[in-house]
Amino acid sequence: MKSRSHYKKTGGQAIIEFVLILPVLLLLLLGVFDFACAIRANNAIDNMSREGANLASRTQLAQQDIMNALAATAQPLNMQSNGMIYITVLNGVSGGDPTIQNQYAWSGSQLSDIPVSKLGTPASPTTHSLATLNLQTGQTVNAAEVFYNYQSLFASDASMLSKQFYSITTF
Repeated sequence: MKSRSHYKKTGGQAIIEFVLILPVLLLLLLGVFDFACAIRANNAIDNMSREGANLASRTQLAQQDIMNALAATAQPLNMQSNGMIYITVLNGVSGGDPTIQNQYAWSGSQLSDIPVSKLGTPASPTTHSLATLNLQTGQTVNAAEVFYNYQSLFASDASMLSKQFYSITTF
């Protein structure tokens, strides 16, 4: 059986060990939290693109109204400062890739470097990625693209820990 004096001599050792390991545990906890926030942001923009394409296809709402509603419901993401939305109307043509009939860019974005639609523009389409849609002549689909510049907790202005998330849905 250990004496009382033995516990008094080693009682401070546990506190010192805890103080030494605490920064590592906090850093690990912050990393897990940051990763969870990134996953949440990616899921949010996936849902936004899905809902945007659905609303553009099924309602008579103006595209700007749809994009404003999507941005307003994107909380806790700050779409005005870090995001961009495009809704593109694509038409099928015989024997070729879909063509861009109309494209609407969200007017609420305040990004200094606005990302360009990956589908292209009506003047210069790059719809090769949508060739698998196999649209018949005259068929129309709506594509909603959402961009979001995610800022990591550990990021500085030009850090590699910052990432632009992207999601596209056609409906």
